[in-house]
Amino acid sequence: MRNTIASCIIEVAQKDSNVFLISGDAGLGVWDSFKEEYKDQYINPGINESLCVSMAAGLAVCGKKVVYYNIAPFVIMRPYEQIRIDICYQELPVILVGTGSGLTYMPSGMTHYALEDIGLALSMPNLDVFSPSDPLEAKACFKYAYKSNKPSYIRIPKAGEPNLHKSEIVDVSKMQFLLKNNSDILILSHSSIVQEALKAGEILGCDVATKPFINSFDFSLESYRHIFVVEEHFGYGGLGTFLKNYTNAKIEILAVPNKYVHLIGNCEYGREYFGIDSNGIVKSIKERL
Repeated sequence: MRNTIASCIIEVAQKDSNVFLISGDAGLGVWDSFKEEYKDQYINPGINESLCVSMAAGLAVCGKKVVYYNIAPFVIMRPYEQIRIDICYQELPVILVGTGSGLTYMPSGMTHYALEDIGLALSMPNLDVFSPSDPLEAKACFKYAYKSNKPSYIRIPKAGEPNLHKSEIVDVSKMQFLLKNNSDILILSHSSIVQEALKAGEILGCDVATKPFINSFDFSLESYRHIFVVEEHFGYGGLGTFLKNYTNAKIEILAVPNKYVHLIGNCEYGREYFGIDSNGIVKSIKERL
């Protein structure tokens, strides 16, 4: 998904000289060609996240369309105050792109995990929050954010995720179904953990859908008897929490407990440990049913 987002940014930069990319000393290999071909539209202020965000806001005030790219904790957590005041308070159409969603950077330890970023993003009025599950959703999320007059946060993993959908996403604000079995049980998920949710749905014979636009209100869950929200995110503060606030549907959340994660390993190990791999999802759903 990271390469898909990079391609989208390059595509709009080719056509629109008002597009600026700010990279906080991250993604250096990804942006090598960009900084050569569009050097007047590329800024790397170094390891200075607050400056990056405030600079993005300043450029946006001047009519520029700005993308700030960095590892997710350094996009939404460290410069939280600048996003809150400089971008969201002024409703500036800056696109924040955080790579390494969930446990993507698990070998790097807790400083690089993004397990509470959705909760932080949802706490800021005016901020659209996106968590695509495959490259097609990532492309649709970026297109929506680019055309929008509101601030956006797009969180993505970076492990070369496969396409799960068979065609382009028409309306990213809606739930996107990957598996329809006319079941009264739905597994709803986002980001790359959807791959595990889909495997579990195939085993259980239930419906599986994604919600790439986390805080879009264009959804209907009332036809389902049970909804299980699977997230590579803290259980409190993510998509499940958002939905519980805005629907009367019966929702249960399968996610990472709201505790500091001291594990070091790879992403697959973390998912198995927290019971959000396909086997863990199947086990939890059977027990709760």
